[in-house]
Amino acid sequence: MASIVELNQMSNDKLEKTLEEAREELFNLRFQVASARLENTARLKQVRREVAQVETVLHQRRLATEAAAAEPAIAERLSGKEWQANTRYVYEDSAWQVEFNDKGGKKLATVWVNLNKAQPKSRGAKQPQLVVRHEVAR
Repeated sequence: MASIVELNQMSNDKLEKTLEEAREELFNLRFQVASARLENTARLKQVRREVAQVETVLHQRRLATEAAAAEPAIAERLSGKEWQANTRYVYEDSAWQVEFNDKGGKKLATVWVNLNKAQPKSRGAKQPQLVVRHEVAR
């Protein structure tokens, strides 16, 4: 089982593959439980936790990309272009770094997003600013 630090460093493709393998193992473990052939029942909990961790990392990457793309300066830079985002967690900044590139690989912008800011409890409260800083490439 990979640690959360290792999961944050993996690419999306590798995370998707890990998730698929873990879900397949979970299915097989459940089948063994149903047929009373499972000897190590603790493995079921471990695999469920692994699935949850991978899903959490993928979800955080999606949230960071959405928050970065919604930033007005970045949205203006990305408008009318086909782009792709590479998202990774930077522990020194305690933030997600989202790098936007066009389809040719040219860097369009870099945005740092902090998803750990407290969310308001009431409906009418102002949403916190998740984007810490951004750089738009010339």
